[in-house]
Amino acid sequence: MTGEEIAVSLTRHDKEIDSLCRRVAACEGENENIRAIALSVNKLAVNMEHMLAEQREQGRRLTALEREPGEGFRRLKATIMQCVVSSLLGALLGAVMTLLLR
Repeated sequence: MTGEEIAVSLTRHDKEIDSLCRRVAACEGENENIRAIALSVNKLAVNMEHMLAEQREQGRRLTALEREPGEGFRRLKATIMQCVVSSLLGALLGAVMTLLLR
């Protein structure tokens, strides 16, 4: 190989090495971007887990709030029935006592 061929070959190799260095730098930049995206996706997943837990808790609280008026109405109904039955029994007992004491 002559000196001229060696110089041409070295020049060609230098160009290929420069090209490869630029490609490696570009790949490193892309890898950094991919790593940043992976971290963002991880944070997003964690936030979604917290949001799901919060939604479940809110669902439980909402269910309790929706039940409360119905339970209050049932208690009111039971109290009214208790008063009516007590009044009727009191009146009946009073009538029986009145009849027995005569």
